[in-house]
Amino acid sequence: MGAISLVAVTTGVQVGANAKGNSFNSGGTFPTTTGTPTTTPTKSPTTSPTVKPTKTPTTKPTKTPTPTPTTPSGTISHTSSPVNYRFGTVQLTVTKQGSKITNIVMNQAGASGGRAAAFPYLIQLAESAQSASFDTSMMGGATYSTNAFVQALGDALSQF
Repeated sequence: MGAISLVAVTTGVQVGANAKGNSFNSGGTFPTTTGTPTTTPTKSPTTSPTVKPTKTPTTKPTKTPTPTPTTPSGTISHTSSPVNYRFGTVQLTVTKQGSKITNIVMNQAGASGGRAAAFPYLIQLAESAQSASFDTSMMGGATYSTNAFVQALGDALSQF
């Protein structure tokens, strides 16, 4: 026996160009695979953890001051709903500073037959009384206009 056969006897594998299957295999030949070759799953490349940038401290935004009204401090105005009555429409705006009525302006002073002449007098009486309750007994011939004025004044004052 030569050297090659000694290797075959010792390891059970033949080496060289004339090598035949190993004697441990039942058919005496090398196993073969048929069909589609299988692939070994590969791991996707791992990425290193993302480094988050350090946050820069920010200052809180300052509040922008609200614009101040052009009226004096504490002055508030409210407008009544229009009051329709037999001779026209009455609507007014009442201005107060604190709890004091400082001004009454007629937005609508509709009155036919000269009845509108009562409104300046009614404004004076309301400003003097500081309410919608004042004595109108000395007025004559303007009952409907007076009632419409008092109703509009009460509506405007109720909004304060």
